[in-house]
Amino acid sequence: MDARIFALGLLLVLAGMFLMTVGMLRAGGRAEGGGVILIGPFPIAFGTSEGIAKLMLAVGIALAVFFILLGFLFR
Repeated sequence: MDARIFALGLLLVLAGMFLMTVGMLRAGGRAEGGGVILIGPFPIAFGTSEGIAKLMLAVGIALAVFFILLGFLFR
């Protein structure tokens, strides 16, 4: 693996964690979370509130469509 790509990925992860921490501190400690699990083309979304769960479902559907299109393009 190219060390520069690894370093860039690590830097992006750390920057994301920093931005999430700053955002949480500016919101007064309120944080919401959620996630998506893709089993085949089927997304399973969860979240700490209904709004986050809906957002995660939209992200999951977009990811599923993206991966299905990739499958057709690189057949």
